[in-house]
Amino acid sequence: MSKKSFGVSVLYMVLGLVFIAVIGLRTISTPELWTHLALGQNNGPISFIEGDAFVNTSWLYDKLLYIVWNLGGASLVIILNVIGLVAAFYLLIQVSKKWGGGMAQGFALLICGHLIFQTVDVGPRTVMMLFIALFLFILNTRRSPAVLFGSLIPLQILWTNMHSSFIYGPIIVALTAAQAAQAAKAPGARKKKQENQSGLFGILTAVLLICTVANPYFLNMHAQMITNIKSPAPAYWSSLFIEYYQIPEVKPLIFFTMILGAAGLITLKKRLPLVLTTLAIYSAFLVWTSPATAMLFAAMAFPFIVLSLTSISEYLNHSFKSILGDNAKVMAPLTGAILAVLILLSIVPIIQNKAYVKTGSASTFGLGVQENLFPNDLEPLFNDPAFPETAINLAADGGYLAFKYGRKCFIDYRSGTYDKELLKTLNKTLLGDREAYNTIQDKYRPEAYIINTLTPASAQGVATLLSNPIWKLAYFDGTTAVVLQNKTEFQSLLNNTALQQSGLAKLEAARKAYAARNSKGGNPAELIGAGKIYLAFNRPVEAKSIFSLILRGNAAAPAAWIGLGSSQLMLKQFSDSVASLRKATHQMPESLLAWATYASACRHAGLSDEAEAAVEKARKLAAKNREANKTEGEPKKESVKLKPTESLQDITIPE
Repeated sequence: MSKKSFGVSVLYMVLGLVFIAVIGLRTISTPELWTHLALGQNNGPISFIEGDAFVNTSWLYDKLLYIVWNLGGASLVIILNVIGLVAAFYLLIQVSKKWGGGMAQGFALLICGHLIFQTVDVGPRTVMMLFIALFLFILNTRRSPAVLFGSLIPLQILWTNMHSSFIYGPIIVALTAAQAAQAAKAPGARKKKQENQSGLFGILTAVLLICTVANPYFLNMHAQMITNIKSPAPAYWSSLFIEYYQIPEVKPLIFFTMILGAAGLITLKKRLPLVLTTLAIYSAFLVWTSPATAMLFAAMAFPFIVLSLTSISEYLNHSFKSILGDNAKVMAPLTGAILAVLILLSIVPIIQNKAYVKTGSASTFGLGVQENLFPNDLEPLFNDPAFPETAINLAADGGYLAFKYGRKCFIDYRSGTYDKELLKTLNKTLLGDREAYNTIQDKYRPEAYIINTLTPASAQGVATLLSNPIWKLAYFDGTTAVVLQNKTEFQSLLNNTALQQSGLAKLEAARKAYAARNSKGGNPAELIGAGKIYLAFNRPVEAKSIFSLILRGNAAAPAAWIGLGSSQLMLKQFSDSVASLRKATHQMPESLLAWATYASACRHAGLSDEAEAAVEKARKLAAKNREANKTEGEPKKESVKLKPTESLQDITIPE
């Protein structure tokens, strides 16, 4: 390879890594951050309903995160997360060098970057990617037993104590042993050497498995790992209000990547590498089943994607050369230019925050943390001696409450920690199920509900509670609603007008800020939550004002069109309501709520044919949802019934 071609090859690789770095350079919006910080601070149960057998599968990561947070806050945590992400892909590039050059690696980085865009955030999944990359790099570049054992054993111990994916370490080494055994059977192979290699990797696999018990919980760590797999709920993915948007489908890109891999299999003239092929097929199955595993797929499939791109490129080059002759030489620089343009076109929307708005993310480009998503600045309320110890919260706020206020939470976003039936019961309670409500009340005797208004069913949950006179609203700021029992001992909190006004002031400040910048600052969490609450409380004037403002900044927010159309319907602005809800059905064609509300608007507007067609569509979607609920066992309801209350009658948002 000439110096010039080597330099161009490195340029493609660097451009791809810059794209990966830009993806990671985002404000933290995941609620899981706060759980990891709370566990790093306490290393003990953070929920008052956790069992005695507490196992924290990421305890070492949590400790290190807590230390880094105290040293440099969110900015340092994000920077280190970006470094880990880039380092993982750099190591994967080294692994894939044998199978492709800089251009193929650049395209692979572009594809993987888009695949993981919605799932990247600060968390141990970055560590998982780094460990997978380290194992593949060491196994592909080092053959000395001393180096293999001396490096992989400590890495395995670290991995075991940082993330529940630690079992992939021994699996990757076992696949390497199988690959060496396969090579020993190949014609012309150095049989003795390959058999020795296979035996070496087999012993290493056993040693690494033994190393996985080097953790504070011994075999309970493995039991918890299995529990996480068998009972993953509750699950957070991408954004707290992702259901608010009709986000771009990830599966077409996943499908394209799979087709790419299949084409590579067909066109490759060399023997397929067992390790890379197996990992790619396995992770492809996982990511197709759940796009939330995109980071695992990117780590495991990257070298195979490079291999496939190279194989397809060589096949096409041969074809073009036979057709174009010497003119085919122009194809390489042209393809490289296309890659550079595609990377640039991918980076610009991220820096401008358009990509975050489009995908319904609460993050924005840059450093910092989105604390406005959680019950922040509520020390006067939660630290007041009168505030009850037993409060029900949704998973979104659990870690934040534990870390920021030192409160034992009800639930948080941890897989395999909480009983599925409990989660279903809580969801049904928010949806107005009287039996579920009584179950929660009888078992836990809560005297307060802390509700994150961004999560599904939360607005209806607040309305459901306040329809019962024993509950009263104590605080609301757009993203957080605190409901207390209307008892004498809580009157000082319920009548704290200064605290209540501070919440409304935060909401008004968020409204003004969004009106000034529109979508440039990302999605408006406070307005999304407030709009849902106003609508649930039959406050159409305020709801219409908020939804109109959201749509002014982002017209591709179908749930906002539903909210605006519902507000207009309640205000008897039937023609406007039909127009708004028609847009909602176009943008979110699988939404039962959109079609049911649209049918109602058409009926009131005298459009009987449209109303009948909308009702039929709503019926089909309802049947489809019922079938999905039977299959998945999870309640997935969209309520079209609004419950009025007077509890927010003093709240107004200026036009």
